[in-house]
Amino acid sequence: MRILFATWAAPGHLFPMVPLAWACRAAGMDVRVAAPPSCHPAVAATGLPAVAMGPVAAPPRKGPVRNVRNWGSERPWPDGWTARPELLDDWQSTILDYTAGKQVAAADTMTDDLVAFARSWRPDLVVCDTLCFAGPVAAAAVGVPHVAIGWEVATLLHPERVGRRGDWLPGYAELFERFAVPPRACSDHVIEMSPPAMRLAETHPVRRTPMRYVPYNGAGTAPDWLAQRTRRPRVCVTSGVALDRYDADTAARATRELAGAFAGLGVDLVIATGAGRGAGFTDLPPGARVAQGVPFHLLLPTCAAVVHHGGAGTAMTAVTCGVPQLILPQSPPYAEIGHRVARAGCGTVLDPGSAPGDVRTALAELLGDEQYSRAAAAVREEMSAMPAPAEVVRELAAMARPHRSQEGLPCPTTTP
Repeated sequence: MRILFATWAAPGHLFPMVPLAWACRAAGMDVRVAAPPSCHPAVAATGLPAVAMGPVAAPPRKGPVRNVRNWGSERPWPDGWTARPELLDDWQSTILDYTAGKQVAAADTMTDDLVAFARSWRPDLVVCDTLCFAGPVAAAAVGVPHVAIGWEVATLLHPERVGRRGDWLPGYAELFERFAVPPRACSDHVIEMSPPAMRLAETHPVRRTPMRYVPYNGAGTAPDWLAQRTRRPRVCVTSGVALDRYDADTAARATRELAGAFAGLGVDLVIATGAGRGAGFTDLPPGARVAQGVPFHLLLPTCAAVVHHGGAGTAMTAVTCGVPQLILPQSPPYAEIGHRVARAGCGTVLDPGSAPGDVRTALAELLGDEQYSRAAAAVREEMSAMPAPAEVVRELAAMARPHRSQEGLPCPTTTP
């Protein structure tokens, strides 16, 4: 059985796919990961085979914080907007359609390559992230099912529709017409990795296949100091993978400012950044440590709290490790992730423009109030009760079997 995974960006959209892709390999399936050339080093580090899709292009650089914090909206984005589009005003809906239009443009550069590969390799199923519009086109072109994989706590679904509930977004249907196949939605069926405490009911029903989030934060080595016990609570401060990759200078500056706010608070401060990024972290408080390229699933279990920008990988890894979170979101999707964490009681959210004293007070409360650690432990238990990737592989196999039967191919089984 052949499973084609597809993503349009690296590495934040790739990482959530890796445990499921390896579960498919462990079950004896053949796997390929289709990604843009800029993503190939990240795919190679996973040990999975990469397939070229689209042109060579430099990763986009994020604009100034003032431009991205509210995405140009005069009104704050309401809590729950990713699940309930009716909460948005007309301007916010227009902004979302514009950003989704950029995904259509990205898919336009990738679809020919992906369809050509799918037609030659003949996958039985396509698994794509919810913003990889080339994925459902390739699946439709070869007549196989596809499923989207949620890559964050508050996954934005149905972005391929105007206002996320109307007709197809301009240009989306044309991607399918190019190959003479009818359009299909990208995310009507999604592999859901957020625990129940962090979910909101969608206005428009979605078929969900729950799967336990298994952290994959890239390859790395566990330094010796991780095993050393500390007298003071260890606190991780990070700007996450995405901002560090696209705008390392801004990431370093934001992280230094946070670290300065915690000076003298009596914590063992660890600044987490990507491999080779440590040079930008100077003038840190005494005793602060820079951890370069240490995967979060190794670092966070040793921490009493994590302070971050709201990235999905950091938030979900913290949930898996039962670590309370202080989130200063840099854009509306990050804010939505923060609100879901706060809704579950295992963290708190501050405006990213908060004064250093307010940030310091919030961290002190997070460390001093046991309700956060108890809630984090409870949500971790919810996560642990969700089906492991190996169990989800059986459902993927069941989805692909009708196609294999029609093609006259043997239908392999997976064992418990």
